[in-house]
This record gives sequence, structure tokens and C-alpha cells, in this order.
Amino acid sequence: MTTNDVVTIGSNCIIDNDGRFFLLAEIEAKVPGVEIDPIVIIRITADQADKLIEGGLQLCTIQDEPPVAPPGFEVEFKCIFQDNCKAFSIFDVENSTDEAVLVRISLEEACQQIANGARRCTKIRRPFL
Repeated sequence: MTTNDVVTIGSNCIIDNDGRFFLLAEIEAKVPGVEIDPIVIIRITADQADKLIEGGLQLCTIQDEPPVAPPGFEVEFKCIFQDNCKAFSIFDVENSTDEAVLVRISLEEACQQIANGARRCTKIRRPFL
């Protein structure tokens, strides 16, 4: 195993929250006995979002119901993302590839899940210019 194999990027996509854009990336650090894979969300500008999409990055899937794992897939709840009076539960859907799926939830439900121990997504609030 090389150091290049220890830390990789899993699911990644662009969140469009009513014209506010974010880069979502799952950072995966894995060695025998250790698996760390948080979701990190970074605010980006509309121009940065456009250029990343032109470069091949996809928009995140946003839906109203949690994803259901088809045979051979695994669905894992990752964290709660709140922005601009909206909230989402984020799930990682994986088989041979990773996909982040955002599920719309109410702010009340987000606060309740966090109070019950759900992790908040790590969020960087200001774009890198």
C-alpha cells in the first residue's frame, strides 16, 4: 500500500441550493483497522461551479425520500447539511462507485436529528477566490 492509496476522494458533486453553490467531497482515509470518511462541503462561486461542471463534475442528486439500496449497493447516512434556511440529510450510495444523495428535510427535523447525535457536515462557508 502506498500513501496514494491511504487518502482518496469518494463521492463528489456540486450542490445547487437556490443559486448558492457548494463543492461536496467525501474524503476517505483507509488502512487496516481504520476507516475515516467524512463529507466536506465548500462554498464556491457560481463561476467556479460552472467551470467545475464544464470540467465534468456532476450536480448532486437532491430528492425528497432517502435512497434505497438496490442489490449489491450500500447506503450510508453521512451527515446533516444546513444552508440558507434549508436542510438536507446526506447519504453515500456505493458499490463500485460513490454517489452522494441529498434528501430534503425540514429545519426542525435537522435540529432533532442533530440533538439525537447525527453529525453535522463539515462546511467551509467562504469561497476560495
